Amino acid sequence: MNTLEYLPHEELEDALDVVEQTLLAANWVCERSEEGVIHCATSTRWGECGGMFVWRDEPASIHFSLSLDLKSSPARERAVSDLLRKMNERLWLGHFDYWPEDGVGVFRHTIPMLDRSAPEPGEIAAILAAALDGAEQFLPAFNFVVWAGQSPDEALAASLFETAGEA
Repeated sequence: MNTLEYLPHEELEDALDVVEQTLLAANWVCERSEEGVIHCATSTRWGECGGMFVWRDEPASIHFSLSLDLKSSPARERAVSDLLRKMNERLWLGHFDYWPEDGVGVFRHTIPMLDRSAPEPGEIAAILAAALDGAEQFLPAFNFVVWAGQSPDEALAASLFETAGEA
């Protein structure tokens, strides 16, 4: 059964149009599939990230995910989980998950669409900003844990360090 059957076609198109227009305004590359999924990508200072927006019927919502390539050895997965918990405490919107079987870190957020047919452009823009801010700030922490063997606390402290002024 196609999960997109429950929303009238016009309303689904309106919701996806808002998402697509907001992505384009934010200079993200995007493409809508025939199934109503919007695949998107953007560059960060650490490389390109790919994401997608998907309509869900039960409950009515638009789900966003942004994937980060974060392959970890099984020995470091506990440290990665601890780091994620500490990172998520600092996010204002969304959260990070780690899928060890795929070696992928994922920023995720869902917008409830109860009693409305489309999100506000500001909601989509806020999700994009939160995802990019989180990826830009915390991707080095993942690398510190996975590749440098640092503890989650050390990695987080290093990723939160900001310099003042210019050298």
